[in-house]
Amino acid sequence: MSFKFLLKLCLLCSTAFCFQFKKDCVAGRHFETDRIATSWDIRVWAPREDADARILTLVSENEARLSLRKIDITRTEVHTLFIRGSHRVKNSSSIPGDGIPPGWREFRVTSDSRFKVWVTGVEEPLVDVDDDVGAERVVVRGSNVTINCREPFFIWNVSEDQEATLPLGGPGRYDLAVFSRSPSSPVVMLGDRTRVLSWDPEFSMVTTFASEPRPLPAFVQHNFTIECSQAENHFKCDVLAGQNETLVGSASLPDEIDALSIHGSHAENFIVILRGIIYEEATAGDNSSLEEADGPLVDWLNGVLSYSPLVFNALLVVAVAVLYVKNKKIKMVNESLRRQLPDIKEKIPEPIIWRHLYWEFLNLFKNGRCRRSGISQAPKIPEKNPLNPNDEDMDEGAAIGDCGGDAD
Repeated sequence: MSFKFLLKLCLLCSTAFCFQFKKDCVAGRHFETDRIATSWDIRVWAPREDADARILTLVSENEARLSLRKIDITRTEVHTLFIRGSHRVKNSSSIPGDGIPPGWREFRVTSDSRFKVWVTGVEEPLVDVDDDVGAERVVVRGSNVTINCREPFFIWNVSEDQEATLPLGGPGRYDLAVFSRSPSSPVVMLGDRTRVLSWDPEFSMVTTFASEPRPLPAFVQHNFTIECSQAENHFKCDVLAGQNETLVGSASLPDEIDALSIHGSHAENFIVILRGIIYEEATAGDNSSLEEADGPLVDWLNGVLSYSPLVFNALLVVAVAVLYVKNKKIKMVNESLRRQLPDIKEKIPEPIIWRHLYWEFLNLFKNGRCRRSGISQAPKIPEKNPLNPNDEDMDEGAAIGDCGGDAD
């Protein structure tokens, strides 16, 4: 198994593991929960052009009690509807100050004996009522809603049939990324201008200038930036990519745009990430903050989950590095031994080796036999034919001669 293969496997596993814990950051328009937690966070987009538009709706239901509470929040007002059986109560209140500022806003909802809703930029809770519904189900609606996302980014699922609309807060920089499990060619709509993202193999980055567009490689997070600015007579958005933020696309528009859209082509599926989201955390009071409501154990678990991708990536890199170093050392030792140990066949011909081993084995056998009989070995005397075949000493001499000894 090569080091390059292990490295690719490490990157693929780390990427999949990284996105596993970010599903709470996938934006949508409608969420439904089976139960409401003690304290939870909602992030939503508040448009700047329509102050009376609903930016967040919370619906708490309890079918057993035949009760329902609906809360509609705009940038300037809060509308509450409470229903129990045939009893209906409506309330409206204005948000103090200048209301809710436009952009990404963070709401915090708590539910114990009272149902409360806070929002960034407003010190007092928008809603503070008795929790007489006892919600079994909560429905959340809004523009690009996420629940309990503690990361500075949003994720949208995109396909040929599912277009993602990313809100823009006017001129500025918007750091984006595209990730897919298969090659893709995302189509970006800036007003009435269309730009297709393709791959530049020479500089290894995203581009829209390619004469022969190539799909973006799979299992790679392709980062790019859309920078919009207001000129004298037009609104301009540039596409920048690479470490040097090279200009790889541009669109000149007659008017300022407040959103861009991205969709796939040819039945492609991928995700789009809007990075670098900056928002203020909603104030929930000194005694009802998220940290106190969840407790230190939940904070510790959240911290572990937040840093798990980094730890996992580091462990994978260390493991691959250790395997690579060990493999290198084994190869170096084998090469060193091969060079230091001479080939025996080059020094002694093979027949001589076997003859030498044969005689050594024979001598060892004879020495061992003599030691067992208690007779020391002496030089062998050549055999002589006996003068008398009937000599009585023949057997004794022959027996002694077998170990090379002399007769007394």
